[in-house]
Amino acid sequence: MTRTILRPRSTARAAALGALVIALAAGCGGTEQGEDGAAPADEPGTAQDGGASDGGGDSEAGAPAEDDATADGAASDGGAEAPDEQDPAAEALPADADLATAELPITAERAIEIATETTGGGDLVQIEIDHDDRAGAWEWEIVLLEEGTQHELDIDATTGEVTEHESDEDDDQDPVVDVTAPMTPSEAIEIALGQEPGRVSGWELDSDSGTIRYQIDIDRAEGGDVEVEVDVETGDVRIDD
Repeated sequence: MTRTILRPRSTARAAALGALVIALAAGCGGTEQGEDGAAPADEPGTAQDGGASDGGGDSEAGAPAEDDATADGAASDGGAEAPDEQDPAAEALPADADLATAELPITAERAIEIATETTGGGDLVQIEIDHDDRAGAWEWEIVLLEEGTQHELDIDATTGEVTEHESDEDDDQDPVVDVTAPMTPSEAIEIALGQEPGRVSGWELDSDSGTIRYQIDIDRAEGGDVEVEVDVETGDVRIDD
C-alpha cells in the first residue's frame, strides 16, 4: 500500500519567506555601500577628510607661508627699490671766484673728454678757462687738432654743454699740450702766485714759439691785473704787466 505524505502549507510558506528575506537583506546591503559609488563618510583616506583631494595635505596648512618680502612688494621687482642716484644740479661759481682755491664743476680733464667725444678725436693744442661776462658763465675754450682739421669748442664749465663748435683746415703742427704732465694747472698757479699774489681769474695752456707754457691771469689786491707765464719744462717765470 502506497502512502502519500502531504507537507503542511505553513511550512512551505515559511521557507519561501525566509529565502525572500535573505535576498532582500543582500540587496539592501549592496545598495547602502555602493548606491552613489562613494565610500562611507567616516572612512579614512577619502576626499571628505581632505587627504586625497590635495595630494596629501590640507589646502591651507600645506601651502608655504607667505614671504614677508613678497608681501611688501620687494620680491616682485627683484629686491628693494634702488635709491634715487640723480645728483642735484651743479652750482655755478660766482664771477669773482678765485681759481686758486675754487673748483669748477667741470674740470679741465672732463672738459677735454667732452671736446674729444664731440669731435671724435684729436690732440689738445690749447685750453683756456675764464669767465664770459656776456654769457654770465665760466667757460672752457679748447682747441683740438685732428688730421689737418682744427676744432675750436666752447664748453660751459658748470653744465658741460658745448655752446659753440667751429672747425677749419689747419696744417700747423702746434705742439700737443697736457694738463697732467709735466706740470698741472695747480702747480703753475702756485708758482705764479709766489711771484704775484692776488686772485686767479683765469688761465691758459698753449705753446709760444715751440715753448709750452701756462699763462696765469691774476687780479692784484691793490688793483690792476697781471699775466704770469710759467714754462712747464723749466718752471721759469715771465711777468707781463
